[in-house]
Amino acid sequence: MKKVGFIGLGNMGFFMSRNLSQANHLINGYDVNEDVFAKLKKYNIIQKTCINEINDDNEIIITMLPNGTVVEKVWNSLLKNLKSNTLLVDCSTIDVETTKRLHNMAKSKNLLSLDAPVSGGTIGADNGSLTFMVGGTEEAYNKMLPLFEIMGNKSILCGKAGSGQATKMCNNLLLAITMSGLGEAIKLANSQSLDMNKFYNVLSTSTGSCWALNNYSPIKGIGPSSPADNDFKPGFSSQLMLKDLSLALSAAAHSNLDLEIGKKVLKNYKSLVDNKKGDLDFSSIVNYDNS
Repeated sequence: MKKVGFIGLGNMGFFMSRNLSQANHLINGYDVNEDVFAKLKKYNIIQKTCINEINDDNEIIITMLPNGTVVEKVWNSLLKNLKSNTLLVDCSTIDVETTKRLHNMAKSKNLLSLDAPVSGGTIGADNGSLTFMVGGTEEAYNKMLPLFEIMGNKSILCGKAGSGQATKMCNNLLLAITMSGLGEAIKLANSQSLDMNKFYNVLSTSTGSCWALNNYSPIKGIGPSSPADNDFKPGFSSQLMLKDLSLALSAAAHSNLDLEIGKKVLKNYKSLVDNKKGDLDFSSIVNYDNS
């Protein structure tokens, strides 16, 4: 049994911390929304009333927070209260530059650190089937590996500090583009009055096959159960996809890359969010109308 601090018990952190507790690890949790503990109480998550109570009693501390500014503020507070070799793991999706700064902060205090953003959304968090894209040292990764195996079905040490975040950006850039392209194919199929079941059966087994169709079909009643079957309730929201695309396009700009398709897809997601549809699943982009 490990003593684990978990900061950020929202849509993702709720399930991740629950799964760790159910695997008999001792979880000390903190979230600004104290109401979440009413639901977590039955899973034996110990409520802490401030960040400073997530201290060196914990061997590993996990953060799952909305953005880099919040993560950096939390880590700055944590660093004052931790003993050497405590492992800090950030599972948030944030920019690479902030991530590298966090690793340097931890190293200066003789702490271990990992950036480990996830793929799989709330469904994967609930099922314990997340994929972790990890950046950091092998020592830190090996220490965290047993917990990764509880919260997910795959974790990959992608490279040095920041590599996990960089890999996540690339993954979600491709996912957003793929889902957008799938939407255009669906519109074309509908214009030709195709049978959607047969359309799915062909595409899912031919050169158009992709994860967005096979595992997360945006067509109601077609393929495995997905947000499309539940009025596009997330899942992984469009506003979160917009955030991830913004991180990817920002990183591209810093590297003097012009990602034309990525820019177009980002513009479409921004339009969704601006039109108050950001709380819908990202797969709702297939219904986007730019007319």
